[in-house]
Amino acid sequence: MLSLIRSVRRQFREWAHRGHAEAHRFDIDWYAIPYNRIAIVNLLLSKQVEGRYLEIGCFWNALFDAVMARHKTGVDPVRGGTHRMPSDDYFRGHTGEKFHVVFIDGLHTYEQVRRDVVNSLKALEPGGWIALHDLHPRTWIEEHVPDISIGRTWTGDVWKVAFELATTPGLDFRLFKIDHGVGVVRKLANDVQLVDRQAELGPQRFRYFCDHYGELPIVNHEAGREWILGHLNNG
Repeated sequence: MLSLIRSVRRQFREWAHRGHAEAHRFDIDWYAIPYNRIAIVNLLLSKQVEGRYLEIGCFWNALFDAVMARHKTGVDPVRGGTHRMPSDDYFRGHTGEKFHVVFIDGLHTYEQVRRDVVNSLKALEPGGWIALHDLHPRTWIEEHVPDISIGRTWTGDVWKVAFELATTPGLDFRLFKIDHGVGVVRKLANDVQLVDRQAELGPQRFRYFCDHYGELPIVNHEAGREWILGHLNNG
């Protein structure tokens, strides 16, 4: 274990010397905010008596077990949920299944989460919802890919897909400033294609997130709750 920590620390110094280190940080205590992803998912499902829920990345089942949906599917290659496989394999083998809400919290990399979003959009019922975890890194270490957090919070570069969701026609998107950043998006049209900004966003690091922060539709839990209820009450 000690050798592993030393190895990660050496990598940390290497990445810092390569110019990846960034002084800016967001001073947010997530545990001081009294709402998390569990509250959001249950609110999204609150109007669905026969709610169908899909979770990508279950592991400890902290969210999965707390979701009050009648029909729940959980996909994780290691543990938790109901299907032991990578999400790519699940979507490939279950093309006919439809869900009211999908929650994405698998691999913390832009490339994988982007594929999960594209596949989830196809699996959503009309007017369905996608929620995503870890869209708000606070430091360059939390954001860095590969992971150099040494067991601390690691969001990865999932934040990049938020800029695509925010600019895709047919989607209504908000980034909730709770629980490491929870993105919530409603599918407004049947055939929605996620805007492709991979060439622009792929090579970017934490500095881009900081510089373009104001372009994201960030809301606190109160404003976000009213936004969700507005959609739910209007069908």
